Amino acid sequence: MIASNGNLKIDRLISGGVITNYYCSSRCRHCLYNSSPSWKKEYITPQMADKIFKTLKKFGVYSVHIGGGEPFLNFEGFKKVVEKANENGVYIEYIETNASWVENEKEAKQKLKELKSLGIETILVSISPFHNEYIPLKKVLRLINLLKEAGIEIFPWIEGFLPDIKRFDIEKTHSFAEYIATFGENYVKALPLRYYLTLNGRAIKTFEEFFPKKSADEIVENSSPCHELDSRTHFHMDLFGNFIPNPCVGFKISIDDLGKDLDSKKYFFVNMLYTKGVGELFKFARENFGYEPKKAYLHKCSLCFDIRRFLVLEKKIEAFNFGPVEFYEQY
Repeated sequence: MIASNGNLKIDRLISGGVITNYYCSSRCRHCLYNSSPSWKKEYITPQMADKIFKTLKKFGVYSVHIGGGEPFLNFEGFKKVVEKANENGVYIEYIETNASWVENEKEAKQKLKELKSLGIETILVSISPFHNEYIPLKKVLRLINLLKEAGIEIFPWIEGFLPDIKRFDIEKTHSFAEYIATFGENYVKALPLRYYLTLNGRAIKTFEEFFPKKSADEIVENSSPCHELDSRTHFHMDLFGNFIPNPCVGFKISIDDLGKDLDSKKYFFVNMLYTKGVGELFKFARENFGYEPKKAYLHKCSLCFDIRRFLVLEKKIEAFNFGPVEFYEQY
C-alpha cells in the first residue's frame, strides 16, 4: 500500500513463515536467506516468538510455517516456539527441516513424539540436489520412515527429485559437479522451475552462469518501482523481529513498524526502491559511493543485491533497512 506520503505502508498480511535461526548445517546453493554453518548460533527467544505470533494475529494471519536455517539445531528452543504459537492460537502449518539432525534413531523418535504431543501435524522434509551436497539421502529416508511411525504427515519437498538422487550412493553426499556430469548442464537449467525457486539470495551466484543476462544499463532503463516490497504472501518474520517481504531478502522492516507509514529516514532505501525502483538505487550508489556495475546481471534483483552488498560490505553503510549484515557476508 502507498501511504499518504508516498512511502510504503504494510497494513495487512496474508501468509508467511517464521525464521527461528539463520545458522544451518548446510550451505545450500539455492538458499534464499544465505544460511550456513558460519552464521552466529543465535536462536529465536520465547519472548520474540510470543511477540511475532501476537503481531501475526494482529495483521490477520492465524497460521504459519516454521523454518530456518535449520530449526532442529536448537530443539529445546524450538519446542518453546511451538508452545508460544499454541498459547497465541497460531497454527503451525508445517516445519521445514533438512534431516541433518537425524543421527540417533531413539533420540529422533523422542523429538518427533514431543512435537506431536505439542500439536505438530506436518513436517516438510527437504529433498533436492542442493541439499544432497550436504545431507546423504539415507538420512532423509530415515526421517521419512520415522515420521510415518510417529503418525506425522510428510511434506516431501520435492519428491520428484528422489529418482535423480537415488542414481548415486545414498550413504554419501554428492556435489553439484556430479549432477552436471551425470545429467548434463540442461539439468541445472531446469532446476529453478522444478524447485519453484526464487532466483535471489545465494541462487543468484549459482545460476547466473546458466541463464541469459542483461547489462546494468538495460535493467536501469526498464526499471520501475519495486512493489515486491509490498508482498503480503510468503513473507517471513525472523528471530530479530524483522519482517522480510518475499522475495526482497537482505531488507528488513521492524515488526513494530508494520501498519505505519515507513519513516523516510529509517527506511530510506526501502522507500527509494518502492517508489522509484532499482534505477534510483543504482544512480544513488554510483553518484555518492562510486559504485561500478559488473558486466551483466540475471535480473533487477541481482543488480539490487550487488549494489546493496557493495554499500554494506565495501562502504560500511549502516542502514537500518539493510540486514542482517551476515546475509551479505554469507553469500
